[in-house]
Amino acid sequence: MDKKSNSFFSIVKGFVVLGILIGVVVAAIQYIVNIISNAIVQITQVTSNVDAVIIVALITGAVSILGVLLSSIVAKILEYRQNTKRYLYEKRETPYSDFIEMVYKLQQGVKNKNGYSNEQMMEDIVKFSQKLTLWGSSRVIRKWLKFRETSQALNNNPTDNLFVLEDIIFEIRRDMGQKKGGLKKGDLLAFFVNDIRDYLPKNSRKER
Repeated sequence: MDKKSNSFFSIVKGFVVLGILIGVVVAAIQYIVNIISNAIVQITQVTSNVDAVIIVALITGAVSILGVLLSSIVAKILEYRQNTKRYLYEKRETPYSDFIEMVYKLQQGVKNKNGYSNEQMMEDIVKFSQKLTLWGSSRVIRKWLKFRETSQALNNNPTDNLFVLEDIIFEIRRDMGQKKGGLKKGDLLAFFVNDIRDYLPKNSRKER
């Protein structure tokens, strides 16, 4: 499934969750309004001589309480979601930063054969995988697994590995709240691969 499909399904999922939340809130409002209405009917039946102004005051007060209650519930939900996002940002910052550092160390190791040994690289990969298992988003995990599969393939193309690596970085930036902002394939790789433009498809070069 490509990025457009993933993005589409994420949007649909978001609308479904929002629809369910709205439905629950509406159902709660209807339920509470019915209770209040029945209570008012019973009160008016028992005290038929009660002045209409008092009944209106009761209704107004009940609606005000209902509004405060619903506002409080919505505020708590939004606060919970915001706190969860902030918590995940903090937990993901270290492993994601370690991954970017590993990518640059790997590139330096290509230029300097003694700069980054296989043992050091495997140690960094294991550490990153351990932290990713707990804190990584599903999108980053899928891209990371794809990168490992591509790297271990017998007929793997090193250039293809680089572009999968770039996809991981894009997903990491997305998790940390960074929008793509017009960045295209190869833009991030250009930081440490000087001739990456030569490996881009012809249509991608024309767009630049």
